[in-house]
Amino acid sequence: MIIMSLSEHSPASHPTAARAVRGFTLVELMVSVTIALFLIGGALAIVARTKNTFAAQNQLAQLQDNERLAMNFMAEVIESAGYFPNPKLYTAGGVLPASGVFASAGQGIFGNTAAGSDAVYVRFGAGLGDNVYGCSGKSNTATAPYDKFTNKFYVKTTGLGVGQLPQLVCDFTNAGGTTTVTLVNGVSKLQIFYGIKAGTTDTGSCADNYVTQAQIAASGASVNALWASVCAVKVIATFSNPMNAAAPIQIQRVIAVMTGAGVNS
Repeated sequence: MIIMSLSEHSPASHPTAARAVRGFTLVELMVSVTIALFLIGGALAIVARTKNTFAAQNQLAQLQDNERLAMNFMAEVIESAGYFPNPKLYTAGGVLPASGVFASAGQGIFGNTAAGSDAVYVRFGAGLGDNVYGCSGKSNTATAPYDKFTNKFYVKTTGLGVGQLPQLVCDFTNAGGTTTVTLVNGVSKLQIFYGIKAGTTDTGSCADNYVTQAQIAASGASVNALWASVCAVKVIATFSNPMNAAAPIQIQRVIAVMTGAGVNS
């Protein structure tokens, strides 16, 4: 029989076994925690950057949608300025008599300026079932034989909620009264220029000059004739930049007024 002493099995007699039992030192734990914090920090930074990129893409997509909607809404209405149904039965002056800001019978366009931004007024006669729409999205489905649609596009900067961006709005007026419609947010300014035929030379276009409403107003006795001759409208809309508030974005569009765009002289 072999008898082994107790001392042969003690941790002290086996240094390797002793190290296996004792676990991690404080220094080793600190190093491990430091490495883990670096890894977690890197992962969180990647998540934050991804979140910011996603938010920026959403903001830019919303801006593009707003630009598209604003111009489409305005184009749909402005191109119908001065329209009236069934010329065999009606005249422009009869459907659109002088009223309010429209000083002349048949006048379909008018503009003014307030608070540093332009406003444009557009009116037309909407026949029952005609494919013309007001800025509220409505066509004439109820008023026979026609309804007068007046649309005023302008920028609203007052009466907004805290942190709310300026809005492109439209006052829509027909036989049912006036309704204010908010079109898109983030439009801080409108600039409107009116295409007129100032000269007698045929340029192949209905307009040879684009002027402001102030220039038309300063023309004296010919002011009503100039408003009646407007055949195109250039709209420049300034949008708030979601990526850089100090660098607003401008977008412009030239919109032909269908009742006058085919006339060169």
